[in-house]
Amino acid sequence: MHNRSSEVYRPRNCRGSAPVPAPTIGSAPVPAPTIATVNRATTGGCPYKKIAVWIWYKFPSWLVSGLLIAISLYLSGCGSTSLTTNGGSSQNAQQSSQTETTQPTRTIQHVAGKTQVPQSPERVVALDNIALDSVLALGVTPVAALYNENTGEFPVHLRDRLQGKDVTKLSPTQQSIEQITAVKPDLIVGGKNVEPVYDLLSQVAPTVLLGKSGSSNWKDKLQLVGKTLGKPEAADQLLQDYRDRLANLREQLGGKADKLEISVVRIFPDRVRLYQKDSFIGRILEDAGLSRPTAQNKDRLWSEVSRENLDAADGDVIFVWTLGDEAESALQKLQSDRLWSQLDAVQAGKVYEVPGYWIGRGPIAANAVIDDLFQYLVE
Repeated sequence: MHNRSSEVYRPRNCRGSAPVPAPTIGSAPVPAPTIATVNRATTGGCPYKKIAVWIWYKFPSWLVSGLLIAISLYLSGCGSTSLTTNGGSSQNAQQSSQTETTQPTRTIQHVAGKTQVPQSPERVVALDNIALDSVLALGVTPVAALYNENTGEFPVHLRDRLQGKDVTKLSPTQQSIEQITAVKPDLIVGGKNVEPVYDLLSQVAPTVLLGKSGSSNWKDKLQLVGKTLGKPEAADQLLQDYRDRLANLREQLGGKADKLEISVVRIFPDRVRLYQKDSFIGRILEDAGLSRPTAQNKDRLWSEVSRENLDAADGDVIFVWTLGDEAESALQKLQSDRLWSQLDAVQAGKVYEVPGYWIGRGPIAANAVIDDLFQYLVE
Protein backbone atom coordinates (compact mmCIF):
# COMPACT_ATOMS: atom_id res chain seq x y z
CA MET A 1 0.00 0.00 0.00
CA HIS A 2 1.33 3.40 -0.94
CA ASN A 3 2.09 6.01 1.68
CA ARG A 4 -0.28 8.81 0.73
CA SER A 5 1.01 11.39 3.18
CA SER A 6 2.60 13.45 0.43
CA GLU A 7 0.27 12.69 -2.46
CA VAL A 8 -0.88 15.57 -4.61
CA TYR A 9 -3.34 15.82 -7.43
CA ARG A 10 -3.19 17.80 -10.66
CA PRO A 11 -6.30 17.63 -12.90
CA ARG A 12 -5.39 17.10 -16.53
CA ASN A 13 -7.14 20.21 -17.84
CA CYS A 14 -6.50 22.45 -14.82
CA ARG A 15 -2.82 23.17 -15.29
CA GLY A 16 -0.79 26.20 -14.37
CA SER A 17 -0.88 26.20 -10.59
CA ALA A 18 1.28 24.46 -8.04
CA PRO A 19 0.05 21.22 -6.46
CA VAL A 20 -1.75 21.69 -3.17
CA PRO A 21 -0.66 19.65 -0.10
CA ALA A 22 -3.06 16.91 0.90
CA PRO A 23 -5.71 17.98 3.44
CA THR A 24 -5.86 16.04 6.66
CA ILE A 25 -8.29 14.63 9.20
CA GLY A 26 -6.70 15.76 12.44
CA SER A 27 -3.05 15.04 11.74
CA ALA A 28 -3.81 12.28 9.25
CA PRO A 29 -4.01 12.76 5.48
CA VAL A 30 -7.33 12.04 3.83
CA PRO A 31 -7.28 9.01 1.49
CA ALA A 32 -6.77 9.45 -2.22
CA PRO A 33 -10.29 10.24 -3.47
CA THR A 34 -10.76 13.00 -0.93
CA ILE A 35 -7.29 14.37 -1.64
CA ALA A 36 -8.25 14.43 -5.29
CA THR A 37 -11.48 16.24 -4.52
CA VAL A 38 -9.89 18.99 -2.49
CA ASN A 39 -6.97 19.52 -4.87
CA ARG A 40 -9.36 19.54 -7.79
CA ALA A 41 -11.48 22.17 -6.05
CA THR A 42 -8.54 24.35 -5.02
CA THR A 43 -6.50 24.22 -8.25
CA GLY A 44 -6.72 27.36 -10.36
CA GLY A 45 -9.14 27.27 -13.25
CA CYS A 46 -11.57 24.72 -11.80
CA PRO A 47 -15.12 25.56 -10.67
CA TYR A 48 -16.41 25.22 -7.13
CA LYS A 49 -13.11 26.40 -5.64
CA LYS A 50 -14.68 28.73 -3.09
CA ILE A 51 -17.41 26.25 -2.13
CA ALA A 52 -15.01 23.39 -1.46
CA VAL A 53 -12.53 25.49 0.51
CA TRP A 54 -15.33 27.09 2.56
CA ILE A 55 -16.76 23.65 3.43
CA TRP A 56 -13.29 22.35 4.34
CA TYR A 57 -12.70 25.07 6.92
CA LYS A 58 -16.30 25.48 8.10
CA PHE A 59 -17.27 21.95 9.07
CA PRO A 60 -15.74 19.07 11.12
CA SER A 61 -13.11 17.28 9.08
CA TRP A 62 -14.61 13.78 9.48
CA LEU A 63 -17.93 14.98 8.00
CA VAL A 64 -16.12 16.98 5.33
CA SER A 65 -14.45 13.81 4.09
CA GLY A 66 -17.83 12.35 3.22
CA LEU A 67 -19.19 15.61 1.83
CA LEU A 68 -16.22 16.07 -0.46
CA ILE A 69 -16.83 12.71 -2.05
CA ALA A 70 -20.31 13.90 -3.04
CA ILE A 71 -18.93 17.23 -4.25
CA SER A 72 -16.50 15.38 -6.49
CA LEU A 73 -19.43 14.23 -8.61
CA TYR A 74 -19.90 17.83 -9.69
CA LEU A 75 -16.26 18.31 -10.57
CA SER A 76 -16.10 15.84 -13.45
CA GLY A 77 -15.63 18.71 -15.86
CA CYS A 78 -12.09 19.18 -14.57
CA GLY A 79 -10.87 15.94 -16.12
CA SER A 80 -10.36 12.36 -14.97
CA THR A 81 -9.08 11.56 -11.52
CA SER A 82 -5.52 10.27 -11.12
CA LEU A 83 -3.06 10.39 -8.26
CA THR A 84 0.67 10.77 -7.99
CA THR A 85 2.37 9.03 -5.08
CA ASN A 86 5.79 9.29 -3.49
CA GLY A 87 7.20 6.75 -5.90
CA GLY A 88 5.96 8.73 -8.89
CA SER A 89 3.44 6.08 -9.97
CA SER A 90 -0.03 7.13 -11.09
CA GLN A 91 -3.32 5.36 -10.53
CA ASN A 92 -7.00 5.97 -11.03
CA ALA A 93 -8.80 6.80 -7.76
CA GLN A 94 -11.35 4.07 -8.36
CA GLN A 95 -8.60 1.46 -8.53
CA SER A 96 -7.45 2.30 -5.00
CA SER A 97 -10.85 1.46 -3.51
CA GLN A 98 -9.99 -1.68 -1.54
CA THR A 99 -7.03 -3.78 -0.55
CA GLU A 100 -6.84 -6.72 -2.90
CA THR A 101 -7.38 -10.11 -1.35
CA THR A 102 -7.18 -13.66 -2.65
CA GLN A 103 -9.62 -14.86 0.01
CA PRO A 104 -12.96 -16.26 -1.13
CA THR A 105 -15.79 -13.83 -0.43
CA ARG A 106 -19.48 -13.85 0.41
CA THR A 107 -22.13 -11.26 -0.37
CA ILE A 108 -23.65 -9.41 2.59
CA GLN A 109 -26.82 -7.34 2.19
CA HIS A 110 -26.94 -4.36 4.54
CA VAL A 111 -28.39 -0.85 4.71
CA ALA A 112 -25.88 0.57 2.22
CA GLY A 113 -26.39 -2.20 -0.35
CA LYS A 114 -24.41 -5.36 -1.05
CA THR A 115 -20.78 -5.88 -0.07
CA GLN A 116 -18.36 -8.68 -0.84
CA VAL A 117 -16.64 -9.60 2.42
CA PRO A 118 -13.92 -12.20 3.11
CA GLN A 119 -15.15 -15.68 3.99
CA SER A 120 -12.94 -15.64 7.09
CA PRO A 121 -12.05 -12.03 8.01
CA GLU A 122 -9.01 -11.78 10.24
CA ARG A 123 -8.52 -8.05 10.76
CA VAL A 124 -11.83 -6.50 11.74
CA VAL A 125 -12.36 -2.86 12.67
CA ALA A 126 -15.46 -2.09 14.80
CA LEU A 127 -16.71 1.49 14.37
CA ASP A 128 -19.82 1.06 16.49
CA ASN A 129 -20.34 -0.14 20.06
CA ILE A 130 -22.91 -2.75 19.07
CA ALA A 131 -20.45 -3.98 16.45
CA LEU A 132 -17.68 -4.24 19.05
CA ASP A 133 -19.91 -6.07 21.55
CA SER A 134 -21.20 -8.45 18.87
CA VAL A 135 -17.78 -9.17 17.33
CA LEU A 136 -16.33 -10.03 20.76
CA ALA A 137 -19.34 -12.17 21.67
CA LEU A 138 -18.74 -14.17 18.48
CA GLY A 139 -15.16 -14.85 19.50
CA VAL A 140 -13.37 -12.35 17.24
CA THR A 141 -10.95 -9.77 18.62
CA PRO A 142 -10.92 -6.64 16.43
CA VAL A 143 -7.69 -4.92 15.45
CA ALA A 144 -9.24 -1.51 16.19
CA ALA A 145 -12.41 -0.18 17.81
CA LEU A 146 -13.99 2.98 19.18
CA TYR A 147 -13.35 3.91 22.79
CA ASN A 148 -15.74 5.70 25.14
CA GLU A 149 -15.33 9.45 24.69
CA ASN A 150 -16.13 10.12 28.37
CA THR A 151 -13.59 7.70 29.83
CA GLY A 152 -11.01 7.31 27.06
CA GLU A 153 -11.33 3.54 27.53
CA PHE A 154 -13.28 0.73 25.94
CA PRO A 155 -16.77 0.07 27.44
CA VAL A 156 -16.45 -1.20 30.99
CA HIS A 157 -18.22 -4.52 30.36
CA LEU A 158 -15.85 -5.36 27.49
CA ARG A 159 -12.50 -4.46 29.02
CA ASP A 160 -11.80 -7.90 30.41
CA ARG A 161 -12.15 -9.38 26.92
CA LEU A 162 -9.75 -6.80 25.50
CA GLN A 163 -7.23 -6.90 28.33
CA GLY A 164 -3.75 -7.57 27.02
CA LYS A 165 -4.93 -7.62 23.40
CA ASP A 166 -3.37 -5.45 20.72
CA VAL A 167 -6.44 -3.39 19.83
CA THR A 168 -6.00 0.13 18.50
CA LYS A 169 -8.21 2.73 20.17
CA LEU A 170 -10.13 4.95 17.77
CA SER A 171 -11.73 8.22 18.82
CA PRO A 172 -15.53 8.23 18.45
CA THR A 173 -15.45 11.89 17.41
CA GLN A 174 -12.12 12.35 15.57
CA GLN A 175 -11.59 9.15 13.64
CA SER A 176 -8.42 9.12 11.57
CA ILE A 177 -8.65 7.45 8.19
CA GLU A 178 -4.90 6.94 8.17
CA GLN A 179 -5.08 5.29 11.59
CA ILE A 180 -7.76 2.91 10.30
CA THR A 181 -5.76 2.20 7.16
CA ALA A 182 -2.61 1.56 9.20
CA VAL A 183 -4.12 -1.48 10.95
CA LYS A 184 -4.70 -3.07 7.51
CA PRO A 185 -8.29 -4.20 8.03
CA ASP A 186 -9.91 -6.78 5.80
CA LEU A 187 -13.37 -5.86 7.15
CA ILE A 188 -14.96 -2.75 8.70
CA VAL A 189 -18.25 -2.92 10.61
CA GLY A 190 -19.94 0.36 11.48
CA GLY A 191 -23.26 1.90 12.39
CA LYS A 192 -25.33 4.96 11.66
CA ASN A 193 -22.43 7.08 12.88
CA VAL A 194 -20.32 6.34 9.78
CA GLU A 195 -22.99 6.28 7.07
CA PRO A 196 -21.87 9.69 5.69
CA VAL A 197 -18.39 8.31 5.02
CA TYR A 198 -19.33 4.81 3.92
CA ASP A 199 -17.79 5.26 0.46
CA LEU A 200 -14.60 6.55 2.03
CA LEU A 201 -14.32 3.57 4.39
CA SER A 202 -15.11 1.14 1.59
CA GLN A 203 -11.94 2.27 -0.13
CA VAL A 204 -9.95 1.02 2.86
CA ALA A 205 -11.69 -2.36 3.27
CA PRO A 206 -15.08 -4.00 2.65
CA THR A 207 -17.50 -2.14 4.92
CA VAL A 208 -20.82 -3.34 6.36
CA LEU A 209 -23.24 -0.93 8.07
CA LEU A 210 -25.56 -2.10 10.84
CA GLY A 211 -28.30 0.46 10.26
CA LYS A 212 -30.19 2.96 12.32
CA SER A 213 -28.86 4.41 15.55
CA GLY A 214 -30.19 3.19 18.86
CA SER A 215 -29.77 -0.25 20.34
CA SER A 216 -33.26 -1.70 20.81
CA ASN A 217 -32.72 -3.83 17.67
CA TRP A 218 -29.40 -5.23 18.87
CA LYS A 219 -30.54 -8.80 18.14
CA ASP A 220 -30.99 -8.10 14.43
CA LYS A 221 -27.58 -6.41 14.38
CA LEU A 222 -25.97 -9.38 16.10
CA GLN A 223 -27.34 -11.70 13.42
CA LEU A 224 -26.02 -9.42 10.66
CA VAL A 225 -22.58 -9.38 12.29
CA GLY A 226 -22.77 -13.16 12.57
CA LYS A 227 -23.44 -13.50 8.85
CA THR A 228 -20.69 -11.00 8.04
CA LEU A 229 -18.12 -12.94 10.08
CA GLY A 230 -19.27 -16.26 8.71
CA LYS A 231 -20.70 -17.27 12.09
CA PRO A 232 -24.50 -17.18 11.74
CA GLU A 233 -25.01 -20.32 13.82
CA ALA A 234 -22.96 -18.85 16.67
CA ALA A 235 -25.11 -15.71 16.59
CA ASP A 236 -28.29 -17.80 16.70
CA GLN A 237 -26.91 -19.75 19.68
CA LEU A 238 -26.14 -16.52 21.56
CA LEU A 239 -29.76 -15.42 21.10
CA GLN A 240 -31.08 -18.80 22.21
CA ASP A 241 -28.91 -18.64 25.34
CA TYR A 242 -30.29 -15.14 25.99
CA ARG A 243 -33.88 -16.37 25.73
CA ASP A 244 -33.14 -19.36 27.97
CA ARG A 245 -31.64 -17.12 30.66
CA LEU A 246 -34.69 -14.85 30.65
CA ALA A 247 -37.02 -17.85 30.89
CA ASN A 248 -35.00 -19.03 33.90
CA LEU A 249 -35.30 -15.56 35.44
CA ARG A 250 -39.09 -15.60 35.11
CA GLU A 251 -39.20 -19.09 36.59
CA GLN A 252 -37.20 -18.01 39.62
CA LEU A 253 -39.27 -14.86 40.08
CA GLY A 254 -42.44 -16.91 40.11
CA GLY A 255 -45.59 -14.87 40.64
CA LYS A 256 -43.61 -11.67 41.20
CA ALA A 257 -42.67 -11.43 37.50
CA ASP A 258 -46.11 -10.14 36.51
CA LYS A 259 -46.36 -7.70 39.40
CA LEU A 260 -43.00 -5.92 39.49
CA GLU A 261 -42.79 -2.54 37.78
CA ILE A 262 -39.21 -1.79 36.78
CA SER A 263 -38.08 1.82 36.37
CA VAL A 264 -34.83 2.73 34.62
CA VAL A 265 -33.42 6.21 35.22
CA ARG A 266 -30.31 8.05 34.15
CA ILE A 267 -29.16 11.07 36.11
CA PHE A 268 -27.39 13.86 34.23
CA PRO A 269 -25.82 16.90 35.89
CA ASP A 270 -28.86 18.97 34.85
CA ARG A 271 -31.72 16.58 34.07
CA VAL A 272 -33.36 13.21 34.68
CA ARG A 273 -33.98 10.75 31.83
CA LEU A 274 -36.38 7.80 31.82
CA TYR A 275 -35.69 4.89 29.48
CA GLN A 276 -38.74 3.54 27.71
CA LYS A 277 -39.68 0.48 25.65
CA ASP A 278 -37.78 1.29 22.45
CA SER A 279 -34.41 1.20 24.18
CA PHE A 280 -31.84 -1.51 24.81
CA ILE A 281 -32.94 -2.06 28.41
CA GLY A 282 -36.58 -1.57 27.46
CA ARG A 283 -36.41 -4.51 25.06
CA ILE A 284 -34.67 -6.73 27.59
CA LEU A 285 -37.31 -6.04 30.23
CA GLU A 286 -40.04 -6.67 27.66
CA ASP A 287 -38.40 -9.96 26.62
CA ALA A 288 -38.29 -10.90 30.30
CA GLY A 289 -42.01 -10.19 30.64
CA LEU A 290 -41.43 -7.54 33.31
CA SER A 291 -43.77 -4.56 33.64
CA ARG A 292 -42.87 -0.88 33.38
CA PRO A 293 -44.33 2.18 35.09
CA THR A 294 -47.00 3.91 33.00
CA ALA A 295 -44.74 6.86 32.21
CA GLN A 296 -42.08 4.49 30.82
CA ASN A 297 -44.37 2.04 29.01
CA LYS A 298 -44.24 3.83 25.67
CA ASP A 299 -42.70 2.98 22.30
CA ARG A 300 -40.04 5.63 22.59
CA LEU A 301 -36.35 5.57 23.38
CA TRP A 302 -36.48 7.89 26.38
CA SER A 303 -38.14 10.95 27.88
CA GLU A 304 -36.98 13.55 30.36
CA VAL A 305 -38.79 14.84 33.42
CA SER A 306 -38.50 17.88 35.64
CA ARG A 307 -37.97 17.79 39.38
CA GLU A 308 -41.68 18.43 39.88
CA ASN A 309 -42.53 15.27 37.90
CA LEU A 310 -40.12 12.89 39.58
CA ASP A 311 -43.04 10.58 40.39
CA ALA A 312 -42.78 9.39 36.76
CA ALA A 313 -39.48 7.75 37.80
CA ASP A 314 -41.15 5.65 40.50
CA GLY A 315 -41.69 1.91 40.38
CA ASP A 316 -41.42 -1.16 42.58
CA VAL A 317 -37.71 -1.12 41.74
CA ILE A 318 -35.59 1.71 40.32
CA PHE A 319 -32.36 1.05 38.47
CA VAL A 320 -30.33 4.24 38.17
CA TRP A 321 -27.03 5.07 36.55
CA THR A 322 -24.76 8.02 36.05
CA LEU A 323 -21.66 8.80 34.02
CA GLY A 324 -18.98 11.16 35.28
CA ASP A 325 -18.32 13.03 38.51
CA GLU A 326 -20.83 15.81 37.81
CA ALA A 327 -23.65 13.33 37.24
CA GLU A 328 -22.69 11.40 40.37
CA SER A 329 -22.82 14.64 42.36
CA ALA A 330 -26.26 15.35 40.89
CA LEU A 331 -27.46 11.92 42.05
CA GLN A 332 -26.19 12.55 45.57
CA LYS A 333 -28.00 15.87 45.60
CA LEU A 334 -31.16 14.20 44.28
CA GLN A 335 -31.04 11.60 47.04
CA SER A 336 -31.50 14.38 49.60
CA ASP A 337 -34.39 15.92 47.66
CA ARG A 338 -37.76 15.63 49.42
CA LEU A 339 -39.61 14.68 46.20
CA TRP A 340 -37.15 11.87 45.46
CA SER A 341 -37.27 10.52 49.00
CA GLN A 342 -41.08 10.24 48.73
CA LEU A 343 -40.93 7.72 45.87
CA ASP A 344 -42.18 4.24 46.78
CA ALA A 345 -39.04 2.47 45.57
CA VAL A 346 -36.84 4.85 47.56
CA GLN A 347 -38.80 4.32 50.74
CA ALA A 348 -38.71 0.54 50.21
CA GLY A 349 -34.94 0.59 49.71
CA LYS A 350 -35.30 -0.74 46.17
CA VAL A 351 -33.05 1.69 44.30
CA TYR A 352 -29.96 0.16 42.71
CA GLU A 353 -27.14 1.98 40.95
CA VAL A 354 -25.96 0.08 37.88
CA PRO A 355 -23.21 0.54 35.24
CA GLY A 356 -23.64 2.12 31.82
CA TYR A 357 -24.13 -1.18 30.00
CA TRP A 358 -27.78 -0.89 31.05
CA ILE A 359 -28.33 1.38 28.08
CA GLY A 360 -25.85 -0.81 26.32
CA ARG A 361 -24.78 -2.50 23.21
CA GLY A 362 -25.13 -6.09 22.15
CA PRO A 363 -25.23 -9.58 23.66
CA ILE A 364 -22.43 -9.17 26.21
CA ALA A 365 -24.15 -6.10 27.67
CA ALA A 366 -27.50 -7.91 27.60
CA ASN A 367 -26.12 -10.80 29.63
CA ALA A 368 -24.54 -8.38 32.11
CA VAL A 369 -27.99 -6.81 32.58
CA ILE A 370 -29.52 -10.24 33.14
CA ASP A 371 -26.86 -10.93 35.79
CA ASP A 372 -28.00 -7.76 37.58
CA LEU A 373 -31.68 -8.73 37.31
CA PHE A 374 -30.91 -12.05 38.96
CA GLN A 375 -28.89 -10.30 41.67
CA TYR A 376 -31.43 -7.61 42.56
CA LEU A 377 -34.81 -9.19 41.80
CA VAL A 378 -34.41 -12.86 42.77
CA GLU A 379 -34.40 -13.34 46.51
